[in-house]
Amino acid sequence: MGPVLEFGDRSIRHIYILTICLTVVIAAVLFVFNRLALPSFLIGSAISLSLFWSLEFAVRRLVRPTKTKRTKYLLGFIAIGKYIVLGGLLYLLFKMEWMNVYALAGGIALVQGAIIIKAISLVVPILSKKDSNQS
Repeated sequence: MGPVLEFGDRSIRHIYILTICLTVVIAAVLFVFNRLALPSFLIGSAISLSLFWSLEFAVRRLVRPTKTKRTKYLLGFIAIGKYIVLGGLLYLLFKMEWMNVYALAGGIALVQGAIIIKAISLVVPILSKKDSNQS
């Protein structure tokens, strides 16, 4: 028997790939049209990806029945370390006066956008199949 979460694993991988592709495309557009917004967008997308990754990591480790104290300490270390790094990046944005709130928010919303795109790509074939059966 294969992995229990095979579909979920594949979907999560697709979300990562889609998010990275969107980051590259949007960063290229920002590089051409608004270079000052690029650092804020990249840091926002790093925040978004790190939040998604840490959520996935924590759920995978905490749902297992074989979790140990070491797992809890590892999760705490990752959470604290991640926020220290992200706080340092935000400090750098403010200190260098590169902060663009809209680009930062766009980067943070990137994973949510990828999830919405993935959900639409799953629903459209079902709805089109349903419409063809009704005709």
